[in-house]
Amino acid sequence: MSTLTQLPTRPADALRKADEAGVAVWLDCRHSAPSEPVPQAGKRPDEYVHGLLAPGAPAVRLGADPVEIVAAMADRRNAVTVGPVHSVTGYRRAMDTMLTALETAVAEGAARPAHPMAIEYSLPGVDAAVNARLDLVGSWEAKAMRGRAGLAGAHLMYAALQRDLATDRWARLLAGGARAPYLLWSTGGPSVPADRSVDYAEKCLFPGTALALSPAALREFDERGLVTGPTALDAAEARRVVATIAWFGVRLDATVG
Repeated sequence: MSTLTQLPTRPADALRKADEAGVAVWLDCRHSAPSEPVPQAGKRPDEYVHGLLAPGAPAVRLGADPVEIVAAMADRRNAVTVGPVHSVTGYRRAMDTMLTALETAVAEGAARPAHPMAIEYSLPGVDAAVNARLDLVGSWEAKAMRGRAGLAGAHLMYAALQRDLATDRWARLLAGGARAPYLLWSTGGPSVPADRSVDYAEKCLFPGTALALSPAALREFDERGLVTGPTALDAAEARRVVATIAWFGVRLDATVG
């Protein structure tokens, strides 16, 4: 083939394919420049964008009193997000708080939240923290594990969510009209380029979860994202990655909480 032959471009339908895979895309404007226009809450900028994280959007801190979450449910404009969490341990704390809040709301006859609640997990945040510790170890074997922790944590967290939703506790809530929570994969941040966010997004297409993409990453994902279907859960490989990182003295829970 001639080196001058133009390669075919990827079809610009990644958002549609993500939607078909059961993944909800949320537009994340929390780090947008003040001059950049932000859609109003409740206004969907695209038919395949299901949520909006506006600047100053409320987030329930990890370890908050469940009463705080019940109060946040009363806001019909915004989804209730808990976190961000950075480990399975943090996820379990957030999930327990969320469960207690929903049970409290049911017992008090409070209105159900208008939007699914979400536990936010920051892939670049985990990678940045773990990479820094691996760099301190200094060996090439340690540095070979850079950029692996965030995705491994996502696989383990999704496996934990599937187990939790199969429990009697959640079954009672779902039967009573509660909606299953999302794991919200945060793929960006002030220093994360759009192409890196898209790389995270392409690897976190777990059904029943949500992607948080900045405006620039959303455009990049829709134009050049490669989506062939839902991500296959591989908890065994994720545990291997976590065990290898721990061998270098870096534990996810101790590193980023």
